[in-house]
Amino acid sequence: MADNQPLDPVEVMRSMRDTGAKFQQLVSKMMLPAEHQKALVDGVAKLVIPGEQLQALVDLADTFGPQVTQIAAIQEAIEVQRTQLQAMTSELERLEVSVDRLAAATEQIVAFQSPLMSLLRQQADDQAPTTDKDD
Repeated sequence: MADNQPLDPVEVMRSMRDTGAKFQQLVSKMMLPAEHQKALVDGVAKLVIPGEQLQALVDLADTFGPQVTQIAAIQEAIEVQRTQLQAMTSELERLEVSVDRLAAATEQIVAFQSPLMSLLRQQADDQAPTTDKDD
């Protein structure tokens, strides 16, 4: 074992758990009374790592370890949101062009109406009855 790679604690724990299970199978094949088998298995389990603690450590490592499926799901969600944002950007650009056109049309209407409104005001002033204060 000249490998300089660090040991993976999760794999070590799994290996220990598998070894414990194999030991229990071996003890059950021995011709010992049931209470002796149980005492032997319990004693060896206390020497190594108690089974419940080992399982808890494995579960903890699985829970907090990097989950490829979770990361892939997050990447997919980000890509979906990116696609939605691109569609929203296109829609906003289209709306911006429409508003610019509407603003230009409004300016043209005001420019066309201005002389007409001036004429209408002037005519209204000319037709308004004058009141004489000479009476």
